[in-house]
Amino acid sequence: MAFYYEPIPEESFQTLEDVYSAVEKEKESLARIPIKGLLEHGARFIDDEYFGDETQAYQFNQKGIRSLCSFLGIRLDTLELLERQNLATEVLNDLLVQRAADERLKTQELIIDESANVIIGVVSKSYIGYSNHQFLKDIEKLLQLEKHQNSLFKDDSNFIFKGAYSVNTQMSLRFTIKKEVGIVQGHGGTGEDVTELGFQLKNSMIGDSSVNINFFLYRMVCANGLIMPVGFAVNRYFHSGNIDNFYERLENAFNEITKRIGKAGQLIEDLGALNYSPQLLAELNLSEMIFNIIPGSKRQIVDTYQIANTPRGERKEKNRVLRDAEIIRYIPDLFGREHSKKVFTSHWRDNATMFDFINIFTEYAKELSPAQKIESQEKAGILADWIAKNKRKFH
Repeated sequence: MAFYYEPIPEESFQTLEDVYSAVEKEKESLARIPIKGLLEHGARFIDDEYFGDETQAYQFNQKGIRSLCSFLGIRLDTLELLERQNLATEVLNDLLVQRAADERLKTQELIIDESANVIIGVVSKSYIGYSNHQFLKDIEKLLQLEKHQNSLFKDDSNFIFKGAYSVNTQMSLRFTIKKEVGIVQGHGGTGEDVTELGFQLKNSMIGDSSVNINFFLYRMVCANGLIMPVGFAVNRYFHSGNIDNFYERLENAFNEITKRIGKAGQLIEDLGALNYSPQLLAELNLSEMIFNIIPGSKRQIVDTYQIANTPRGERKEKNRVLRDAEIIRYIPDLFGREHSKKVFTSHWRDNATMFDFINIFTEYAKELSPAQKIESQEKAGILADWIAKNKRKFH
């Protein structure tokens, strides 16, 4: 049997009250314990499941054991190949006492969820912790949020809470601030296509993510979200420096990004002006980026519609484009949901746009777990950003 670990906790929140309650509990339950101290008291791996000594032992979740394995010089997927009972324990304990591992571990600390007695991560002693509780308080101050309201504020710039997700302490909070109204035209007439523009703010307490801010687009017709990157240089800062100036740094980053909210609105206009073209998407070699948004989607389409492999020979690249275009053409049919799928057959539209194509992925993401949903929405945002920046190639 392989080493056993607990599933990673994932939660979604529909109200700010629920977020406040969760971060309060999280603040009380998380602890950091130096690995060196545990080792000096005889801590070791036990029964392919635990780490500790005779008086206290902890379980792991996947993030926790993966992080610790990296310091011991073994990949988790390698560990999972071991089948004989207690072999994983023997291997890990052997690595644990090696000098190289001892040097790496003596400056590290375990992050433990004491409410479940589970190790959820490993961080350096020098890692500056920024709790989600403090993160939320700083955002409350930044946006002038009131605890028992979901929308507020100054004049016409009210921030509206659009939900939050927590995955192993990685907290993602979403707010919108303004609306972008587009126009759809077709044989059925003319109508509005409303998308709310805002931000996703993210923090992690186990060292697997910097504090970062990205644009968040919420298309009303599909009630789904798109996370669009705003640029590495301005949207994130790391858990380093003085904790006392975290709020100041968050405020400066947010103010700078707020000035760029028009960029998100422009993206909607740019994508809405481009006709959906599987052929162009394939010719521009975007297939891998597209199929990576929903893992396994390419294989699923190929199997469902019995699409043949690309013939070899002198026309290999041309055949590759033709095959990829055919597979992409089936994406709306297989992965489109109630609203996004209708766009491709609706009499209200003369044709679908690239924005409609992107929304297939974001509406589909509503069915996924919080971690998978965020990942798919972020990947869809990267694709959308690339298309918008290279719009001239689509004409």
